[in-house]
Amino acid sequence: MRAWWRTAKTVILALLVAGSVVLSYALWSGNLQGGAEIGLTQTQTIPYSSSPSLASTVQPYEIDVRAGDEYTVARPGSAAYAAWTGLLMGVRAERPQPVAAMPPGAQASVVFQFGIPLDAALGRSWLGDLATSVGSISCRAIVLNAGPGSTCTVVYEGTNAAGKPELIEATASLPASAVIRQAARDVVAQPYAAWTDFEGESLVPIHGRMTSYVYAFTQPSIMPLVQSFFVNPQALTRIQESKAVTIWTDGSRAVQVDRAALSLQYEDPNASTAPAHTEDYVAAIDFLHAHGGGPSDLIGFDLVGMLTVNLNGPSFSFAQYVDGYPILSNGADYNFQIDSGHVMEFDRPLWELTKPVQASSVPVLDEDGLAKALAKVTSAKTVSLSTFHVEPGYWPSIQGTKPGQIRLLPVDYVTNANGGVWVLNAETGQLVAGGLS
Repeated sequence: MRAWWRTAKTVILALLVAGSVVLSYALWSGNLQGGAEIGLTQTQTIPYSSSPSLASTVQPYEIDVRAGDEYTVARPGSAAYAAWTGLLMGVRAERPQPVAAMPPGAQASVVFQFGIPLDAALGRSWLGDLATSVGSISCRAIVLNAGPGSTCTVVYEGTNAAGKPELIEATASLPASAVIRQAARDVVAQPYAAWTDFEGESLVPIHGRMTSYVYAFTQPSIMPLVQSFFVNPQALTRIQESKAVTIWTDGSRAVQVDRAALSLQYEDPNASTAPAHTEDYVAAIDFLHAHGGGPSDLIGFDLVGMLTVNLNGPSFSFAQYVDGYPILSNGADYNFQIDSGHVMEFDRPLWELTKPVQASSVPVLDEDGLAKALAKVTSAKTVSLSTFHVEPGYWPSIQGTKPGQIRLLPVDYVTNANGGVWVLNAETGQLVAGGLS
């Protein structure tokens, strides 16, 4: 055989081997685009997080204050919120007894609203001396009533084992005059309008202001976060659904990453897996800590207490708070579907706020302005606000912002008994989003 032919075959064989090595590496490292492929990668660990703390997520999401016929709201992070929570934690409540209705004649009342029912385990610090006594009800609100006598009473409001409303009243070692004075100062400083609606009560600020923000945000490292959901992350199949959407699966569990929406969704149908915790809420927090953690300003809600309409109906949702207002978008929430302590589904944003790069104070709609805005978006001549429930908060958007930035727009999240949802710009009344979100 000629020497040149032997040399040529050797070169061809070397090229084929080299090409095979390159293609194999691309396949097993998950670098080929389109279709389904095996993504054998080196395991990347993500550290266990301690944020948010369990205690910080179980706190009042707002405190509704009434003095006479005037109202205000103390929001997380404010001086009024700190003052009222400090006062409640120092109250000694005694002699609890069931009552048929809220005691009449109070000159001032302070309602501490919780997103999940308190029990002797999760809510012991808030239930205080009566943690054992009110254990028979799922307590969703604690009401501090001042008057008509010289002392205060505490009413624990919730539902019993049959799901029916129940109230437990106790005497409180607190002068009524001190609560009345503080409530009167607060409602003058920041007055709110209040009306009864199909969900209970709506409160909106009178001549109020909020801050419109553009925030910088960071993103977690995607692969360590994805691999944290799998027992054997070294043998995953990657499915590239589109340019922005990637699915990782081990044949049972699955994680979908949407880089355009900056979101992650996890599903695990294996309900028979033994749970790590018997308390579902604790299981959710522990799962969050093991899979990237979250910001420290999350407050927990269950399906009943949730502030927004969520079609997925999660067992628990952890909402982000900025300036004491919730970010009222399911895309900003950390949502859990849990079955007997086992996390079946989990979704979270792939962004975490760091610092504001733009901030401007803007006036927000009062009662009359909101009624006019709702009449316009619903094409009605006039509307009765008693048929609408309103939650002030923020709406997130990355449209029109620089990379790594997100806009937080002050909004009124409005719902009615028929399932309608309107997200209105709280400054202008213009429709930001409509329909179920």
